[in-house]
Amino acid sequence: MYNTLPFLLDVNASQYTFQLIDAEDITLNNSDVNNQIILDNNKSKLVSVKLVDHELKRYQIQIDGRTYQVQISDVVDQQIQKMNLKSKKSNQLKELRAPMPGLVRQVIVKMGDHVDSGDSLFILEAMKMENVLKSPVNGLVSEIFVKPGESVEKNQILLSFS
Repeated sequence: MYNTLPFLLDVNASQYTFQLIDAEDITLNNSDVNNQIILDNNKSKLVSVKLVDHELKRYQIQIDGRTYQVQISDVVDQQIQKMNLKSKKSNQLKELRAPMPGLVRQVIVKMGDHVDSGDSLFILEAMKMENVLKSPVNGLVSEIFVKPGESVEKNQILLSFS
């Protein structure tokens, strides 16, 4: 069974939503693929994958010579983004909160660690899925409020940055 909640797809700064119904028909190669020809509405198109970053869910594809920067955001990514937009009003994020209730499976960082935006911080299990929570900012981990095996509620503070 696949997560049928909508994904957000950012292509060259334009946003689209899509729903994953059957993941068995989706393939994304790990390496540069040149001169693949696909049919789109009975027109052939030359497609190649130029960059693949599964961890950050960023991809670069080229279709008929035109390059597209693609960023995929699942439900967890979208919830984290919503939280970050609210906190950016204060100019800098000072804490990371749980985007949903769940179980802390792993704490990847420790107090005093310097993290960059996009670095993995926690693995949170929610709805029988493991979700990697990533740092939304560059900063120093000043305090960690949870430990592995601990249940957390939505919006509970997981760590603070300094």
